Amino acid sequence: MAVNRIRIAITGMHRGENPQPGSSIVAAIRRRWPEAFIVGLVYDAYESGIYAEDGPDVCHTMPYPTAGLTAWLSRLAEIHAADSFDLLIPTLDAEIALLVGAVGKLESLGIRARLPDEKTLLRCSKSKLPALAESCGLRVPATAVARDVSEALEQAEELGFPVFVKGQFYDATRVSTPAALAAVGSSILADWGPPLIVQEPVQGNEFNVLGLGDGQGGCLGHCAVRKMILSDKGKGNGSVIVRDPRLDEITRRVMAETKWHGPFELEFIRDRRDDDYRLIEINPRFPAWVGFPAQLGANYPAAWVEWMITGKSQSLPDLPPGKFFMRHQIEVTGDMGELSAVLGGSMESSIHTSLVS
Repeated sequence: MAVNRIRIAITGMHRGENPQPGSSIVAAIRRRWPEAFIVGLVYDAYESGIYAEDGPDVCHTMPYPTAGLTAWLSRLAEIHAADSFDLLIPTLDAEIALLVGAVGKLESLGIRARLPDEKTLLRCSKSKLPALAESCGLRVPATAVARDVSEALEQAEELGFPVFVKGQFYDATRVSTPAALAAVGSSILADWGPPLIVQEPVQGNEFNVLGLGDGQGGCLGHCAVRKMILSDKGKGNGSVIVRDPRLDEITRRVMAETKWHGPFELEFIRDRRDDDYRLIEINPRFPAWVGFPAQLGANYPAAWVEWMITGKSQSLPDLPPGKFFMRHQIEVTGDMGELSAVLGGSMESSIHTSLVS
């Protein structure tokens, strides 16, 4: 596959509140290769990135990961037959958990992806994070894992309210009472299944580190930011680049221990009690803010694509501290025929965003 003839499928096209990474990845790849052909894989007609003027060339609906690997791959094969592509970038945790053992099956369809192995992904999961942190000599908030709401209530009483209740893939809600925990925990279990993670809240500034692991225990580059503006759900709607040798060292330790292969995001809180970093989560994917460093000359998605195409990895540049981003709202427009086409969900009803006004 020639570098200037990229055909790539990307998931996660929601651009509204709590945006998904897909649209930022599309923009980053187009920044390097304007003529790249992008296939958007979406789950409903209201992923706003479908209708953006700079969105994918074509979009197709997919079954949710909860439908299982067979259904997901079957639909992917149909899409591949209609609008062929060579590379796949999954952007959602549930997708990666579904696909982590299926690289061979993807390759049999003529599709390449770079995913962590199953053992590494499990070690980095929310429920296993304390053990991994101990291996790396890092600290995490006090954390307990529960099979059901009853066990979560016992653990919360032991930790002391308030606590955070988290799902295995998504959702992190601060609760202050047993009743609130029961309601939130039941909802998370219904959406994502067990386990529930119960965690002490830590007060302090929040930091994220984006990077690309080389699979050998090193890193092709990383970018650390401090969140400046938080959404109602605690997501970073504005962040500033920082340089802290402690974050650099923590990132090196995690890479050396896990031999991470591909994109990642580390999430931290710097505890006000002792000014030390607590590792909160490891996300096995590009974050939604990946388009920010791409605008400054550190294009992580483009580096990933070139690595996949050529087999050669190149280091990404460090970025100067003090540069920041803020999210702002825009409106996208479309035609009701396009919306109806996506709602139909058939292969024939894919949206070609060149029609978007």
